[in-house]
Amino acid sequence: MVGWPTMEETSLRKKVQKTEKDKQKGEYIGKYLSIARRAHAALLDQYLKDYGICHGQILILVTIYQNEGLHQQEICSTYNLDKAGVNRSIKKLEEAGFIIKKPDPEDKRKKKIYLTEKAEEFHPQLMDILSSVEEQVRQNLSSQEINTFLNIIKKISSNLGVDIEI
Repeated sequence: MVGWPTMEETSLRKKVQKTEKDKQKGEYIGKYLSIARRAHAALLDQYLKDYGICHGQILILVTIYQNEGLHQQEICSTYNLDKAGVNRSIKKLEEAGFIIKKPDPEDKRKKKIYLTEKAEEFHPQLMDILSSVEEQVRQNLSSQEINTFLNIIKKISSNLGVDIEI
């Protein structure tokens, strides 16, 4: 017959609960997201250093590979990026010879962003770099773990007000 827990059982249960809380102390999702993001960026930078660009320009460059002739504002709104940061990345890509800006024939105040020949030639190398980094990120993870992580990170992004439908 199951009865009320004894004082000893209650005390033991509280110790077990406290131990679990102690294990979680300092275990913040944001902490590990930040650590992983910095490690990912450093790895990308290692691969990219010889090309005169860094991880900060990759999203912009890949976006332009996928859809040439975008305006800066379209890139900002697509990825929820601030205008100043995107402007700096575009400027660095332009200085490195990967993109050029041309006036929009429909609105001379705006400029459209296009790839240069250098960027076109670099595209296969960039895809190899991104594949290598992705392979390292996925190392020792099962397909189930990867799918679980992707679902969780999308939920976290949504919780933070970012809609990921990219």
